Amino acid sequence: MIKRMSESIVSWQVSRSILTNEQSSLYQYAYEVMLNLSVNIMIAILVAVAFKVPMQVAVFLISYIPLRSYCGGYHARTNGVCTIVSTILILLVCFVEKGLTGELAAIIVPMCFVVSGLLIYKYAPVPDINKPLDEVEIVYYRKKSRLVWLIEAVIGAAFWYFGLRAGVVIAISHVILSLMLVYGVFKNKKACD
Repeated sequence: MIKRMSESIVSWQVSRSILTNEQSSLYQYAYEVMLNLSVNIMIAILVAVAFKVPMQVAVFLISYIPLRSYCGGYHARTNGVCTIVSTILILLVCFVEKGLTGELAAIIVPMCFVVSGLLIYKYAPVPDINKPLDEVEIVYYRKKSRLVWLIEAVIGAAFWYFGLRAGVVIAISHVILSLMLVYGVFKNKKACD
């Protein structure tokens, strides 16, 4: 559906001479990404409202999206699968955050930051068949992913230290992202075999 919508938008722009045929594939991809992101954000807002978890969803999106854009990792084959996976991740973060309290949080949250940091340091960025990276991009994304992780981890640890639940959400988001990263590595290895 999203692909058809992006094709329609580009066709309309080509027919109005806003775009040329040579630009159409690039713009079609850009519209597809934009529409998919918009759908995912709308679903995130619906989850936040329906389950009364606006802080958890907002902190997840604010911490996950920038880091994910530099780390790479698993990419779904279709927009529909991407939307389903994104929704499951948001629900998972909210569910785990609710259950992660007391002594369990005191142990798990710092471990989340350490484990995610080690995995991001070792594997990021992970290219995908849909988003291949050249050597210059790998170096750039590696530096950015480590820097973004460090900034977010410091902020998350400070939140956690002062008893703010946003720190727990950031820690969970980082672990989920690093697991998606590792899954992307194994997916790439399997594709090469």
